[in-house]
Amino acid sequence: MPIALIVYATLVLTMVLLPLVRSDYWVFRSVEYPRLQKWVLAGIGIIACLIWGDYSSWLFRAGLGAFALSFSFLSYQIYPYLPLAKREVLEDGVSEEANEGQRLSLMIANVYQPNRKAERVLDLAEKLSPDIVLLLETNDWWKTQLQPLEEAYPYTVLVPRENTYGMLLYSKVKLADTQVHYLIESDVPSIECRIMLGSGHKVHFFGVHPRPPAPSESVTSTEKDRELLIVAKRAKASQQPVIVAGDLNDVAWSYTTELFQKMSRLLDPRKGRGFFNTFPVKWPVMRFPLDHIFCSRHFKLRQLRRLKSIGSDHFPVFIEFQLYQEIVQPEKAPEPEEKDLAAANAKFQE
Repeated sequence: MPIALIVYATLVLTMVLLPLVRSDYWVFRSVEYPRLQKWVLAGIGIIACLIWGDYSSWLFRAGLGAFALSFSFLSYQIYPYLPLAKREVLEDGVSEEANEGQRLSLMIANVYQPNRKAERVLDLAEKLSPDIVLLLETNDWWKTQLQPLEEAYPYTVLVPRENTYGMLLYSKVKLADTQVHYLIESDVPSIECRIMLGSGHKVHFFGVHPRPPAPSESVTSTEKDRELLIVAKRAKASQQPVIVAGDLNDVAWSYTTELFQKMSRLLDPRKGRGFFNTFPVKWPVMRFPLDHIFCSRHFKLRQLRRLKSIGSDHFPVFIEFQLYQEIVQPEKAPEPEEKDLAAANAKFQE
């Protein structure tokens, strides 16, 4: 078995195994992101072994087995997001005219603070005309440039910051009980409010953008995980339909995101539809789904799209829901097991 193939197999296997270590350090958490890429690398490894391997060597058999196990394990992990899988949020089948007062559309975008193409955001908002626009990484420059939005979106929660964690929320429909939280860190805001639909129903909304686990930001994911779990706890306790949206700085399939879903009991509209990778824009082969929208079981999906580039390192996302007065999703909501509750409690004690 060629030395290069042995080194390649070692690297792939290391990338597959590292996320299984339940450590908050960024080295372990960041390797969770490229799951689809690792799946491709494992597939390439199998082909390489079959072409260049020495079939009589135990080392060949060990390498092929490692690639095959990695490929199978990763296939199991990515399957829920493939179009072949069962959809976690069902589509809505009502006509265009029906229940318009219970329809809610959102556009979320991490605009990338140094980006100076604000006109693209304005054009996109005008073209799509969503009910809610949530923009992340927004400072005072962005707040000034986006003032034209306030004519069509009279209800706002504007929290510009210069540290790449500013948030601007624009709404066509009335907002109530608006609050800006600093749940874990004094310079990282999140938004909580009630969206008052035309039908009179309220939607409990959370906009989040926690700090990522990275050497330049935070060496561990503990603060991010705790913030998401606080939001999950509030979402679960809510008496109204819930939507959580934002750049979670985590991938859809990570242990933390799975724990968030179990603790909040919210559903992921992407499951059964695709990955909707949003970051990084400039490197297609390295993209991950970092921007998320979760909903309670009171919603059905009308449409979900990844939008064109706005000059940011993230793609925007557009989603439209139909709200119902009762639970309409037959899919059972994710539930925490004993080990999940213990893991969540441990996060708060760290």
